Amino acid sequence: MLHIDQKVIEDIERGFSIPAQPKLLKKLQGLIAQEEPELNLIARTIAQDAAVSSTILKTINSPVYGLSRTISDIPKSVRYIGLEGIIILVTSSLLKQTFKQEDCSIALEDFWINSTNIANVCVHIGNSLKQAISKDILFSLGLFHDCGIPIMAMKYSEYHQIFQHALETPDVSITSIEDINYQANHATIGYYVATSWRLPKDICQLILAHHERDFLDNPFSRLQKFYFSILKMAENIVHQKRYNEDTPDWTFLKDKVLNILVINEGEYSTLLNSFEEDIT
Repeated sequence: MLHIDQKVIEDIERGFSIPAQPKLLKKLQGLIAQEEPELNLIARTIAQDAAVSSTILKTINSPVYGLSRTISDIPKSVRYIGLEGIIILVTSSLLKQTFKQEDCSIALEDFWINSTNIANVCVHIGNSLKQAISKDILFSLGLFHDCGIPIMAMKYSEYHQIFQHALETPDVSITSIEDINYQANHATIGYYVATSWRLPKDICQLILAHHERDFLDNPFSRLQKFYFSILKMAENIVHQKRYNEDTPDWTFLKDKVLNILVINEGEYSTLLNSFEEDIT
């Protein structure tokens, strides 16, 4: 596992425009941390932000949650998906609002579409497995794992070229190529954002490690390896559907991921083909 020491943190703070934790998120985390959280107060606090409320309702009524009826207000949303789920949706909405296209050298709309696709595929894979795993963690991991990329792209005008070079150089991980060019990488920056915004510790650690090709060889818990494996499979499925090729990491991780998830080649192919019209 990569180690983040104080010098790394100071370098990130000094060199990159890291979005501060929004007041709304800080307030909600305070309300939820109370011994007996008041759901109605939490719902009213969320409802004060129209953009966040709209995003939550749109997401909760999407196929990801598979509801048999439409949820039309925030109080019902809070009760249906729970406090952990609602915090994740609020965080995702606020993070998207933080970045502006005019400041960024990559296409942000495409970036968030890709991240959302990966989040949805993570949940779909998780639902297909017998292992008891959190839908909220899978969704947030898929959505936030690359959140350091827009920050890199805000600082470096040529970042998209370096990223493309990494895709064309699969023998070297993208974080290694970023480190060579910038002495920083998007996994470390994403970890810093996630910890600053107080995402769950397990998600923060997986964001930091999501390009470590030897992760599954190390003595992490079986549950951590499950989440990591689902993320890497979801990344590859989305990349295959959008670009008709594997991600650079997949060749190095495929056999180990299939083993961890107890999925054979045929089952993986079936899963891959099941997303024919769901990924744009």
